[in-house]
Order: sequence, then structure tokens, then C-alpha cells
Amino acid sequence: MKNYLLIIITIFCIQAGLSQEVHNDKIFSKSIHTAVMYLGEDDLAFPVWDLGSSKVLTLCFDELGTSSKDYYYTIIHCNADWTVSDLDQSEYIQGYYEDAISDYQSSFNTTINYIHYKIKLPNDYMRPTISGNYVLEVFEGSKPDEVVFRKRFMVVERKTDIQVKVRNMNQGAYFYNDQEMEVIVDYFENEFYDISQNLKVQILKNRNWIQFLELSQPDLIKDNEFTFNNVTKLKFKGGNEFHHFNTKNIHYAAENIKNISFVDNMYHFQLVTNKDRTFDDYQYVPDNNGLYKVDVSQSEYPETEADYTYVYFTLKMDAPIQLGDVFVWGALSNYEFSDNNKLHYNFEQKAYEGRLLLKQGYYNYQYVLVENNKPDFTYIEGNHSETDNNYTILVYYHDYRGGYDRLIGHTERRSQQ
Repeated sequence: MKNYLLIIITIFCIQAGLSQEVHNDKIFSKSIHTAVMYLGEDDLAFPVWDLGSSKVLTLCFDELGTSSKDYYYTIIHCNADWTVSDLDQSEYIQGYYEDAISDYQSSFNTTINYIHYKIKLPNDYMRPTISGNYVLEVFEGSKPDEVVFRKRFMVVERKTDIQVKVRNMNQGAYFYNDQEMEVIVDYFENEFYDISQNLKVQILKNRNWIQFLELSQPDLIKDNEFTFNNVTKLKFKGGNEFHHFNTKNIHYAAENIKNISFVDNMYHFQLVTNKDRTFDDYQYVPDNNGLYKVDVSQSEYPETEADYTYVYFTLKMDAPIQLGDVFVWGALSNYEFSDNNKLHYNFEQKAYEGRLLLKQGYYNYQYVLVENNKPDFTYIEGNHSETDNNYTILVYYHDYRGGYDRLIGHTERRSQQ
């Protein structure tokens, strides 16, 4: 009897632990590449869908190889902190709880073969019915417990008007080039209960979920208007513009491409050498704030005609940094820090070096120092209040009657607007 109770308690603890796991974007299979999710026709658009809208979210991904697989997907509702909510799927899904991915194509005229998969959501078989945070999980039909990868998206019911102000605070020192913010949330519904205690505002800089601000107590309340303006909390380091490169053409070296070679039936792009920008003066360079866009020259179908190539990164440093490890980072690394995007120091070249297997296109990236699992985004790249950053503001309301966190507001604001 005691053993039986121990088993029950163990299972309960495991389930409780899983429910408290933060569900990040994550690729678990080494054969999966270029998993992106976006709204409408713009493959750079933030994946937030207006509840009941005629627009759709699109998820695309590639699997290297020539054989298609029977992939399925499901969606899971999450709390504002991206742990799984207590809701049953019947409470947030209209239609099937799982569905097969039937839209896929083989790559065409590429040196590396792959299968390109696509999902449109909502569709005739699956539709989210409430707002909030979601993750979409993909798995093989025969292995439902083995998730291949996971992508976040959001569903919003627009019950608020959001105003955002960004001030560049240049205090003449590297460590104090901040961008301070003021956020005003004006709600226009009477259904909210004790909203000042149940409201939560999250702010992302350049879609970086590793470091984001969360605000729960307004600094000023006036009628239906909540103001958040505590600059000791509401500020981000300005950082620096992203590096960029373009690999859409295999026949000539575009901007920031040093050379192109064809070895072992693959294309290899060597990027120009980068250097430590810590104390460089600020220079504005247009970028996509860390995103990438798949593209290939003279093709109307880059999704299946863009090739996979090795891209080589070089960061010049006279000596290795003793504080931690250096990573190349951005959407091209799925915003993760792993062995895949970790750079290694070459003592002969006096530089950090690494490579990534990437689909042809236009890419942004930065170099990030990670010490004791804590990333420093300005240690190598520098810090400037003038930097053009993109801020995403998300407003959540915890609905006690429904038992979940509703997303009732969303907007985006560039710091140089």
C-alpha cells in the first residue's frame, strides 16, 4: 500500500513539475530548421492573432532529407508566464485537439534536400476560442509524447488602448545609455473585476523573452486609465544595431560577405570579420532588430528553392574573454544559447569562430557574452541610447471566473518613431 501511494505521489509531483515548466520556443530535433511563425502575409510580423479575425497565423518549418513524415500538431494554452494553464483543451479549442500537417513540399534544385511544411491557424479543423498565450507543438503521429519542436503565439482580444513613449537617456557613460519608457493603458470594458490588482503588463525588447519587463502595479490611476512611468523599473539598455548579411545569391558576395566557396557539394559563406564594438561611437545602420527573412535571387518560391549553406562568423579578439562564453545570437539561433551557436576561440587567428547551417536569406545577428547562464547583450556590442529598438507591449488580465490569463492588449513601438 505504501509503495502504491509513493507511486501516486511521484506521478503527481512529475505532472505538477511539468505544468510549472516555462514553455519557450524550442527545437528538439537536429533535422528541423527554419521554424518560423507569423501573422498574415508578412513573415516578419509578430505572431499575435486577433480573436475572431479573418487573418491567419502561418507556421513554416523544414526537415532536412528527402522523405516526408506524418507530422501532427496541437496547441496548448498557457498562463502569462508561459506555464501551462489549468484549462482543458475543450475550453480553448473549437474542433480537433490534434490535426495532421498535410501541406508539405520537397525542395527544388537545392544541394541540400529538405521537406518544407506549412500550417495555417485557425483553420477548418482547429480554432482557438479564448485569448492568451499559446504554444503550438509538432510531433510524429506514431510518437505523440516526443515533441519535435515548439513555437509560441498569442491570441488577443483588444479591450485596451495603449500609448507608449520612449525617451533616450544619454548620460555620457557606456553603462547608462538607457531607453526609458512610459506606458498608458486605457481599458474600455466594464466586465473587469478589480482590474488594478489583476492587470499585468509585459514589455519585450526586440522580441527577446530572455530579458523582459513585467509591471503589475500602476504608478497612476485615473478613471479607466493606468499609467506606468517608474523609470527606475521601466528602462532598457539601448544596446546597438544588429550586424547583418545577405546570402540570397550564391554567385557573388553581397554586403558583409567576404567570400563564397563550394566544397563537398555545399555552399559556404565566409562573413566579414567583426570586432568588439564596446567603445565605438554609435552608427545607425538599418536592420530588422534580430529577425531574418528567407530569400533567394531570381525565385518566386524561396520557401522551397532557397538552399541551405554554412555561414561562418568571426569575432576578432586579442585574447579570449575569461568571464564566460560567446554566442552568435538572434532569430537565426532561435534566441537560444546552445552548443550549436557557441563560438570557439582560435589562438592563431586571435578570434572567436563558429558556423551555422542557415537557409538562404537576409539575417541579423549579434554577439552575446554568457556568464553563469546570464547573458550580457552589451558587453561586446556596446550600449547607446540612440539605438533603434522595437518594443512589444502585452497587457494581461487574470480572469478569476474563467480561471486563466486573458491577453487584452498588444502594440509595438520603435524607439526612433
